[in-house]
Amino acid sequence: MTSKTFTDQLVVDSLQLWCDNVVRIGKIHSEGGDVAATAAQILSDNYDYDKGKVLFKPTLTFGLQTFRSTKEGALSYFIGGNPEFPDDKGFKLKPWVKVWFNKLDYVLHGDLAIVQCNVHFVGGDDSHIFVNKSFVFKICDDGRVRIVLHQSSLPFHPQAPQ
Repeated sequence: MTSKTFTDQLVVDSLQLWCDNVVRIGKIHSEGGDVAATAAQILSDNYDYDKGKVLFKPTLTFGLQTFRSTKEGALSYFIGGNPEFPDDKGFKLKPWVKVWFNKLDYVLHGDLAIVQCNVHFVGGDDSHIFVNKSFVFKICDDGRVRIVLHQSSLPFHPQAPQ
């Protein structure tokens, strides 16, 4: 069981698990496995949808479906295929073969870690993108670390002066 106080190492471990799970979903999809069950289990294990509330703003969402306050909405963003979320293509299905974070900064506050970082995604086709991420991780009553806030955005690139 995890202590109820966040540590520096727990921040790094929580982020690494999140990165590893992105790769895991894509790998299971590319191998023909049960990606829906895997993604749903990852959401239960690592996001607080089942017993709490999660504030989730995925990178490529907009309009009325910008925010994903339900597990169903988050699952749709991860793997697509839900007619209630017709714009979701399944971001985590690419597959991403390598995911890592850098430029990490955070504040520890008891059972919470408030985190900002860049996350880099490398696809099997050698494509590379990175996004700006904010997370709030919480040590829940069962001792598991779960995400209660996940905000993601593409980096801002200002236009060159003309």
